[in-house]
Amino acid sequence: MFSIVVPLYNKEKSVSRAIKTVLEQNYSNFELIIVNDGSTDNSLDVVEKIKDERVKIINKKNGGVSSARNLGVENASTDWICFLDADDYWKPNHLEIIAELQNKYQDGKIYSTLVCENSEKGVQFIENSLPDDFEGYINDYFSLASKGTIFHSSSVCVSKKALLEVGCFDTNLKHGEDLDVWFKLMMNNIAVVKKTGTAVYDLLGENRAMNLKCMYEKHLLSKIDNYRSIKVPNLNEFIDYYILRNSVPYYFSMDKNKVYPVLYNVKEKKKQN
Repeated sequence: MFSIVVPLYNKEKSVSRAIKTVLEQNYSNFELIIVNDGSTDNSLDVVEKIKDERVKIINKKNGGVSSARNLGVENASTDWICFLDADDYWKPNHLEIIAELQNKYQDGKIYSTLVCENSEKGVQFIENSLPDDFEGYINDYFSLASKGTIFHSSSVCVSKKALLEVGCFDTNLKHGEDLDVWFKLMMNNIAVVKKTGTAVYDLLGENRAMNLKCMYEKHLLSKIDNYRSIKVPNLNEFIDYYILRNSVPYYFSMDKNKVYPVLYNVKEKKKQN
């Protein structure tokens, strides 16, 4: 059985689609926890019209997506947590494939398919480095993650115990909070992935966090250097990649002095190599 956590904030136009794709899953043994994070539009009205005994709605003051996900995890009654953002959606076989992976690879703590993205070009795989038809253990996450998306907040299923052990989602972060959790989980846990697109990340969705400006202090950039001391293969190389990919908007802004030290660290590290 799965607990599906959907954080909800001002998604009145898309949340019904997300919920519909959950309720129409081929695998039906789940509870659906919708955490309304203080929505100011009609999102709550939309979800309250859905009548299904598997649906649980939790209302809270607005505190951000991390606090909403954490509250959902806290209230989950099962050992396995699946996440779905309110403007994304699943294909009918998503949970079915996750359950098959769990039965086949029983020592995993993270199970995932890959995510597609819906854009003006249509639905396509998000770039990744896994071979076609890959299924199995992820043995070098940080090397693979520097070449494309492996885990996504709408495609993963995670052990509740493992999530609690790493402290769940950092409520101080507004950008990269999901990647921060994958970092912490992949330090000590086994992950299993099947390269098939059963989750869809909707770039055209309303009120997407990726479209909002994020203060440097609320971005994963502000803390990612703290992970350098952890001895995990290819972690430092991934940190370099992440910093270089995400620093440009801050370098050409009033936050230049804040981002410069992490860029300097990358530069000095490359000199030593």
